[in-house]
Amino acid sequence: MAIYSPLRSRRLAAQKTEATQRLITFKLRAETFALSLDLVRKVTTLDAPGERLGQRLYGDPNQTGVSLTTYQGRELVVIDVGQRIFGKSEPVLAPTLDEGTATVELAAAHVRYLLILQPEPERLIGLPIDSPPSIQSIQLSAFKPLPDIYRQQSKIYCVSALSIDLPDRPSIFLLDVAALAEPI
Repeated sequence: MAIYSPLRSRRLAAQKTEATQRLITFKLRAETFALSLDLVRKVTTLDAPGERLGQRLYGDPNQTGVSLTTYQGRELVVIDVGQRIFGKSEPVLAPTLDEGTATVELAAAHVRYLLILQPEPERLIGLPIDSPPSIQSIQLSAFKPLPDIYRQQSKIYCVSALSIDLPDRPSIFLLDVAALAEPI
């Protein structure tokens, strides 16, 4: 049986519980980015050249950063998140085989993922990423708006805020999904 303690009860009542947001985070060009977990419908793998294990991208012969894939029997628009954020595409380097490197280890080290998002009802988009995503809960007060001078000078787009008040975690850019899905 628990012992009732008025002191403990007052201490717990005095503690402020702060709202948190669940985010899916991923690395892209040495920076960490995040999206609201509520927007993510599925995470799947992308095919490496010559494989048929996950989703296959097609339909971008001019390297515009907008391609297609088939998802649940319909065409899904896939937006190159790196090109949208940084304003230019960075090719994904093909892995090289060293002596003694197992093919399975090599394939596992270079898996690409596809985040399937639903920013609006009846609308899905895909975002290909190069690192495995993870889920984090972050306090809403940790996100601060980016300074205007940074937005103008940094050549980084589609970002709405930056988390900076996390002592033992790297800073995280919060992506603006509506801006990602807009035509360039």
